[in-house]
Amino acid sequence: MSLKRITLTETQKRELCVYALNNKRIRAHSETISLNIKQQKSVMYWPKLELALKEFILTYQHQTVLSDALLVKKTKMIADGLDIPQDALQFFLGWLHKFKDRNRIHQQKLDRKASSADEAACQCFT
Repeated sequence: MSLKRITLTETQKRELCVYALNNKRIRAHSETISLNIKQQKSVMYWPKLELALKEFILTYQHQTVLSDALLVKKTKMIADGLDIPQDALQFFLGWLHKFKDRNRIHQQKLDRKASSADEAACQCFT
């Protein structure tokens, strides 16, 4: 049996939101929620850890190539220094890419000649 899909109006959406806020104990049945959404794990956010990693990246990004594997290892080392338990951390590439996007961190591939150029000397050309 298939049900016809309809588009909700803004008023109906607002009524649903107000109802959900007023009735927090009521849960949706399993057939109304996608299995993928139900099985998602929540990611814990550690602002001090992310700030320290960002400072590390900004310090060393122009001196060496920072691979994703190196960044994950460095994050684990920083977490040890901040006494964050390893079992509380979830390191995966999705987290790393989102971290890079949030902080606008991009690794630029430099040509061999460009990477050895003196930055102070290049300032006179700009």
